[in-house]
Amino acid sequence: MDKTKTSSTEHEKEHLALYSSSCKVCGYLDPQESKKFSSCHYSKGNVHCPAAEIQIVVVGKAYRYANQVLAARNTRDASAEARILAIVAKQSAAFQERFYAALENPSEISE
Repeated sequence: MDKTKTSSTEHEKEHLALYSSSCKVCGYLDPQESKKFSSCHYSKGNVHCPAAEIQIVVVGKAYRYANQVLAARNTRDASAEARILAIVAKQSAAFQERFYAALENPSEISE
């Protein structure tokens, strides 16, 4: 994976270099995608496969659920907290990790 920094007038942006446009919809890079492109996977010797180093995790819902759990705890609403935790329990391990990180550091996710 090749990451380069480019200066812009407002701020610096980091760029993610993908081996192919197929990477954008590959299940190895983004577990929410159903199609997995195996022929160009790093296990087949492709040193440019981004899935060798990273995996996409969509965090918006994780942050919203964390905020909802914190609100439920503030009002001591155990049933609401339980409903949210049941939803989170069905998500990927990476999603759950981001959810718990958000619970532990609520100031980083305040909306």
